[in-house]
Amino acid sequence: MNHILRLGVITGCLLLALSAAIGYVPAASSEPLASVMRATGANLEEYSINAWVKLPEDHYSDEQLQDVVMQVADQLAMDFKNDEIIHQQRNKNRIVKAEQIRSGDRVVVMAQSVPNQKSSAKEEAYLVVNIESLTNEGTSSVLLQEKIHTIIKKIGDSPRISTCLIGWLDGKLMDGELEGMLKSAFSAIDGTVVDQLQQEQYVSATGYSSAIHEYLQVGGKKININIAIRYSQYDNRTYVIVGSPIITREY
Repeated sequence: MNHILRLGVITGCLLLALSAAIGYVPAASSEPLASVMRATGANLEEYSINAWVKLPEDHYSDEQLQDVVMQVADQLAMDFKNDEIIHQQRNKNRIVKAEQIRSGDRVVVMAQSVPNQKSSAKEEAYLVVNIESLTNEGTSSVLLQEKIHTIIKKIGDSPRISTCLIGWLDGKLMDGELEGMLKSAFSAIDGTVVDQLQQEQYVSATGYSSAIHEYLQVGGKKININIAIRYSQYDNRTYVIVGSPIITREY
């Protein structure tokens, strides 16, 4: 299995925004994704949260982008100095980024100015927050998601947030076990499968559950839970990824 790649660029986020209408309300204090992971029998090992929002102003100078990044980084308790902030120029895209890797955790805060989609002479700006962390006994991805929502809401509108939990089982599933695993996973949150893609050693199923408030409206149907299961011969593990509203990491 290829290692899960990190999602930190605004392009993927914008594609989500253009392809589907997203509904959002603050998450409940339960842990539906963790319940799904437990139902699969996999050990929860890590999680990732991706959040993004369009900033309220059309134009931001590099200094203003940096101020936004520093404001968010400070509230996330990232220990940064001004000279550690990365400035990048990619064609007409201007990016200001802070990144911190510590004790297995990776936090990225990025503000980006890009050409307006309707008029290249104009600009629009976005804020992206990515957090990846190994789990521990006190881990609550829901509480962290709520914290990120609160921080970003102070700067702009409600952010679009995607959460992924990653776990695995040792060895390869036997015939019929994969189907049973998916059934147990969706049953754990009274979910309904909307679509499923299956290959020899891989399956991805998307569905909807009222236990999760966030959702995407795709093809007239609501989806807010995405489960992918894949066997890796490299390390003889069966990987399980649970994402909401969809998986935003490569697997």
